Amino acid sequence: MGVARSDLMDAHAASWRHIAEPGAHFTAQQRLRVAAVARDAYLASEPSPAWVRPFGEPALDVAYRIARHAGTITQQWYEQIITEGMHPLEWVEIVGIVVATVPVVSFVRAAGLPPAEFPLPEPGVPHGRVADELAPATLNWVPVAAPADRTASVVQALSALPDEWDNLWRLAGAQYMSDAQMADPRWNRGTLSRPQMELTAGRISRIRECFF
Repeated sequence: MGVARSDLMDAHAASWRHIAEPGAHFTAQQRLRVAAVARDAYLASEPSPAWVRPFGEPALDVAYRIARHAGTITQQWYEQIITEGMHPLEWVEIVGIVVATVPVVSFVRAAGLPPAEFPLPEPGVPHGRVADELAPATLNWVPVAAPADRTASVVQALSALPDEWDNLWRLAGAQYMSDAQMADPRWNRGTLSRPQMELTAGRISRIRECFF
């Protein structure tokens, strides 16, 4: 069995710790519950259909659908959830938790390793940290850090919540590349070439019906 790169394992460990810390809107206990739903949805052999809300609790239903049926989420469904009372930045935090969870679960499964156990929750209340200035975006449904629409939608998507944004790009830097490295078509870390990386990413996106 090969040995995983240390930077990848460090990013995954940091992501796991991030899940178990209080967030902008949710306690650590609430975040871990969202993460558990995302993990179970991703691994389910017989998942609920996309149109079913299996929990009747908005945060958990959103986590389930993002983790298992992300390609079916529409702006209309997002707006319905917001109309029911979820704050747009709560949605952003849930996306951030799912992003922090599923790559680690997927890697462990693919590597044939034992399931990763979630850490114990850290004490404390939600810290309320958001970007210094928020702005509506035309490229995203949610508010983003101002100024909006200066970068790609995927780059600015979680920018309203700095902690979620930082964790996303820590994972991206280890699993793929940083947003700065994306500008260099010849960049690689000495393993796959950039064209090979993009071919693999494109094929996976096609299989998973990701519009990117």
